[in-house]
Amino acid sequence: MSHANERLFDHALAREAKLKKSRAEKDKRMPLKDAIAEFVQDGDSVIETGFAYVRGPMAAFWEIGRQRKKDLVGIFTPGGMNTAWHEFGGMEGCHVAYVGVEMRGLIAPFRRGVEAGTLKVYSEWSHGGMALALLAAEKGLDYVACKSMLGTDIMKTNPYIKQAEDPFTGAPVCLVPAMYPDVAIIHVHHADKYGNGRIWGPAVNDESICVAAHKVIVTCERIVDTLDIRANPYQVVVPHYTVDAVCEVPFGAYPGDMPGMYYFDRRLQERVVRVEWKTPESTRHFYDKYILGTKDHFEMIQIIAEEEGMNVIEYLKQLEQLACDAAYWGLGSWGVGGERDWKYEEVAKRAI
Repeated sequence: MSHANERLFDHALAREAKLKKSRAEKDKRMPLKDAIAEFVQDGDSVIETGFAYVRGPMAAFWEIGRQRKKDLVGIFTPGGMNTAWHEFGGMEGCHVAYVGVEMRGLIAPFRRGVEAGTLKVYSEWSHGGMALALLAAEKGLDYVACKSMLGTDIMKTNPYIKQAEDPFTGAPVCLVPAMYPDVAIIHVHHADKYGNGRIWGPAVNDESICVAAHKVIVTCERIVDTLDIRANPYQVVVPHYTVDAVCEVPFGAYPGDMPGMYYFDRRLQERVVRVEWKTPESTRHFYDKYILGTKDHFEMIQIIAEEEGMNVIEYLKQLEQLACDAAYWGLGSWGVGGERDWKYEEVAKRAI
């Protein structure tokens, strides 16, 4: 079993590491390339943040691929497009609640690896169960007791959770151990140079993750002055003392969604998930062209914009504005412009 798994539930190691971590306010700004090189090591466990294609740190995930990091252990709740690492030696195993991109479909490289036995699934969790494991780490608890996952096959196959008797009622409870990932990369809207990170919209599990993880890289749409952060502290989800590096990466969630700033590139996601990653050969072509064949996230976006024949970022900003307007007027998904000028048939034609 991977050494990352031994560290993942090692309470003593986590406490020792956190006691050594400096809480001083110091300038942590650095290029994304340098942050990945320094803080993501071969064999580390790397946890998904945001919610797959919603505020996921996609620029950082692609950079991990460019640097050919090896034998990583993924922690997915859920896992999205970054799971393609597996087919190129980047990921050897995972702990998983869910992997996929909802209506866009399942992730073929991930599925191929699991079916072939080349990608190890170390444990399966419910979304709530994994959230509780991270919450226990945030609160400094060795474990939490809950009802989540009782009566499911997860209890039979997950080697980390245990069933016990509630000492107060005698009823069965599930004991969920605290989880301490090696690396968390969290994409936020704004951050200051110390690492205080502001998030608009749902933080999902990121409040717990930034405290639970041994190493934290914050990528942000924009670095702002600390006075700006202090002027509105209520949106600050990531505290500076948990952070090791701060990287300004505009459009760092692309092709995912950044709430309030830009919509997800549904057209590209459909094409990648349904067509580009359909076979190992087509996946390799995508990886070689868009990841290994580009120097950074911005060059990747430029190539995609040239292929689409439009400024994709400006288009996605317009769609996000439509989505925000729809939410304001209570129109829900009916007001979102995601299908404004294309249909599923466009992707289906490319699959033929």
